[in-house]
Amino acid sequence: MTHLEVFAEYRSYLFTLAYRMLGSVMDAEDLLQETFLRWQQASLATIRSPKAFLSTVVRNLCLNHLQSARVRREECSDSPSLESSLAEPSIDPAGEELLADSLTAAFLVLLERLSPKERAVFLLREVFDCEYDEIAEIIRKNAVTCRQMLRRAKQHIRLEESRFVASPEQLETLIRQFTNTCATGDLQSFVLALA
Repeated sequence: MTHLEVFAEYRSYLFTLAYRMLGSVMDAEDLLQETFLRWQQASLATIRSPKAFLSTVVRNLCLNHLQSARVRREECSDSPSLESSLAEPSIDPAGEELLADSLTAAFLVLLERLSPKERAVFLLREVFDCEYDEIAEIIRKNAVTCRQMLRRAKQHIRLEESRFVASPEQLETLIRQFTNTCATGDLQSFVLALA
């Protein structure tokens, strides 16, 4: 594979990472271009994990950008007073739409490629950072089985083949339950919705 093909494979992931760190589409795009330039200078033969390499470059560029004097000056001059920021919460419609689209696409992949138990284990471990013992208790399996289910879930996601048909209603229900769980922390209800 060429530099361009590998970069194209991870571009949407890298953009999401940069956007979440910076909160600006324009800045995220700028740093993606810089990442690509650095990626072209790298030797493909020496890189074991292109995704890890590219993620590290994006992360470091974002951190450098956020620590730059220009960004700090802009924040100081552009930031409203504390009273006005507490009174009026700011909502970025473009950012919320991008996040909603990303969430929808991610959950569609989970519904189409993973069984209900695999989805539960994957989300509890990868998103909610639960320990295997906690997951085992929640889904009523042992911790070793949960580890195997997570391994199989990751394999199914990488295969990029749909194993199941997901209805729009299932997708909407899963997203609604996920956002509710993020707000309340009620993992039991989320697991029941997954099953």
